[in-house]
Amino acid sequence: MAQKRNKKVAVVQCLGGCHAEAVIPREGLTGDCRQILADHPDGILKCKWGCLGMGSCVTACKMDAIHINGLGIADVDRGKCVGCGLCVKACPQGLIRITTPEYPVYPACMNQDVGARTRKDCSVGCIACGICVKNCPADAVRIENNHAVIDEAKCIACGMCAVKCPRGIILDADGIFTVKA
Repeated sequence: MAQKRNKKVAVVQCLGGCHAEAVIPREGLTGDCRQILADHPDGILKCKWGCLGMGSCVTACKMDAIHINGLGIADVDRGKCVGCGLCVKACPQGLIRITTPEYPVYPACMNQDVGARTRKDCSVGCIACGICVKNCPADAVRIENNHAVIDEAKCIACGMCAVKCPRGIILDADGIFTVKA
């Protein structure tokens, strides 16, 4: 009897895009993310940790499950994604990871700058305030390298971290918990 394999999906851990101040405007740039970083080693955004929006992951995806959205960041179609990981390997910023749909809550920011710097560079970046940590009933959230990290082994997917995050960077892929102002 064949065992049922858990579905895996990719998530992009950045909300920046147009919310992150550009150092070099994307218009007129050519090449994918790797080429952009080769040409501009300091990046094209003030937030050097964010999605460059130039499509290395889009090109790598054989399932047509990733596109650059209107905000200028990679967006995964969970219905098409098979969790193969090609996009993870293609992203030079390390912003894409593979997870299971059972853990729909994730921090959409990998910024490592301190809070004051983050506020200047990106209006939706994690400022490491710790509110998510204080409100997690399962002790699954921690601050690491100035951004929230969720331990999926401890997470009960209650969504409290997503509801309480003042910057709205902890998302739930199912759209159940996140409260929009």
